Parts: sequence; structure tokens; C-alpha cells
Amino acid sequence: MPNKVNWQEIYNTEYVNAPECWKTCGGYCCKNFYGEHFNILDKSGVSLPLLENEYEYYKSIGGIKNLTTPAKKRTFTLSNGKSFSIYLLSCQCGGLCEPHGHRPLVCRIYPYFPIVDAFGTVIDFEYSALMDLFYRDPDNNHKCTLVREQAIKLKRELTVSMKPLLRDPEVVFIFRCLKELVDRLKEKMGGFIDTLDESQKKKFIAKYEWMILSGKPWKDPAFSKRIDTIYDEVKAAFGNEDFL
Repeated sequence: MPNKVNWQEIYNTEYVNAPECWKTCGGYCCKNFYGEHFNILDKSGVSLPLLENEYEYYKSIGGIKNLTTPAKKRTFTLSNGKSFSIYLLSCQCGGLCEPHGHRPLVCRIYPYFPIVDAFGTVIDFEYSALMDLFYRDPDNNHKCTLVREQAIKLKRELTVSMKPLLRDPEVVFIFRCLKELVDRLKEKMGGFIDTLDESQKKKFIAKYEWMILSGKPWKDPAFSKRIDTIYDEVKAAFGNEDFL
């Protein structure tokens, strides 16, 4: 059987060891810094995705006490009939989650997620928050101190610390799908928010909201076919056993 993640081990791992770094950036990772322009999306909270097995573990340890909005479940079905579910937590803790040790994986590895091949080998990294994708020169302009000052060191450390997580083919599959998702979004948006004046930013955000809420970047046969191909590639890399 394919290896499965030990979520207790994951939640005991500090992937980004930067105590109180939020004090240097105003808690950027836990806020929507362009939220004032949102008309429909949450102006202050952030959406945190968890895999189903992660969500079960998160619930088993009591979750985050000051996060009270019920999670939203989203289930996706591939053309081969296999399906997977993502749970979305709406967080307005502003970085003051209690207990801090119960925060989800996406928070633990911020500001990045790994770009991996079908075997789970890390090739590169991409920004894990969708709005972070739209900086023209992120290494210099990003509001996260870690990106500006420690990007190389952080990526090197994450490449090593994430190896246990990437032994699970479902996790590898999800990260590979996420790369396709953000590439499509960047292609459809076709611009950078930090190059715009306030009027242009409002139009950019309106377009972004429509893309996210309509799902337009991902509603075509080519995208569905690519996800099917990713599943087959990961399945072959992990011994041709089904993992969903």
C-alpha cells in the first residue's frame, strides 16, 4: 500500500522556524492585505485548505479554539471515478490562533508550497497564498519578511523537512494539481497588482474575485485532462497502486 502521512508527526514539525516573525510584517500571512477592495470575498479572513485526512487529525486534537466557523467541504471527482475532498477553514485569527500548535499545514509551510515531480522530489517552490502570486518582483517587493530576507535558506530547509510528507502519493498529487491551478489563474489574470494605481487595483481585484468565484480558469476539458494525467503519473511513480 502507498505510504500515508502521519499527521501527528507533521503537526509536531516546525517547517518554518522564525519565532515572532509576524511582528516584522504586521502578520501578513494571516490577513488579506488587499481585502479592502473585495466586494464578495472575505475582507479580513483567510481560507485555509486541509486534505481530508489532515482535517480528521485536526479535529481529533480539538482544532483551533478561536476558529469557530464550520469548515466547508469540497469534493472533486476525476474522470476515472476517483475522488478527493478538501476542507476549507475560514480563519480570522490574525495570527493569534489558539493553540498555535494546531495550525494547518498550509500555515506551517507559508510562504511557499513545493513544486514536485511525480515521485515527490522537490523541483522548486511557488507562493502558497493566491494573492502572493501577483507580485512583479516578489523577492524584493513581497510584504513577507521571510520572502525578502530568507528565501534561499527557507527553500533549502523546506526541501529537507518536507520529505516525510512527500512520501504520500495523495499529497504529491495535490501539490501537483495545485501547481496547475495557480498556473491557470496567473495566465487568466495576466498582470501584477504591485504595478497598479488604486483605481487599477480595484479592477484587478474585481477580476480576481470573478475568477475565483466562477472557477473559469479551470472549467475546460484540457484542465480536467491534465488532472487525470497527473493522477496517472503519480500512480505509476508510486508502484501503480490507487491512492484515492
